[in-house]
Amino acid sequence: MEEALFFKEADYTIYIRAQGHITANTCSDLKSRVFERLDTKPPLNNIFVDLKDCDYMDSTFMGLLVGFNKRFLRFSERAITILHANEACQKLLKTIGVIKLVVLSDENKQFPAMMENINTSRKAEAQLILNAHEDLIELSEENEKRFSSLRTILKKTVAEEKKDVSGDL
Repeated sequence: MEEALFFKEADYTIYIRAQGHITANTCSDLKSRVFERLDTKPPLNNIFVDLKDCDYMDSTFMGLLVGFNKRFLRFSERAITILHANEACQKLLKTIGVIKLVVLSDENKQFPAMMENINTSRKAEAQLILNAHEDLIELSEENEKRFSSLRTILKKTVAEEKKDVSGDL
């Protein structure tokens, strides 16, 4: 199954459908779309993430879910809803600690018929990956241990990228 993320906003609700293996390289456009929408008015009523066709999700995608949830909670006092998470996805969400933050449901929620495929072919930026993992690290000491080396590397990469950009001016 091809890796894909589908996105649509309708009736003050964001709908996200994950298909195949969802990795950091799929997530850049999703993050910007959701964060931009969460920062505008009118506020959203719901965010639904359908994992029915998702075989695997990496920690960056799970970190984005945590970030979406944090921002959504600021405005709605409600958690995002994850629909139809299969056993593998539930295990990943539980291991990382995401499952305790979100609502899991097998409700047959009607998604919009025409959803936009927002796959990105560009490589994920270090800052996106770092932010996602910092959200995961906040969840538990286990995540701190699990991702501390990655965070160190990503911080160094981000600092070098900023240095390169400022040096080009």
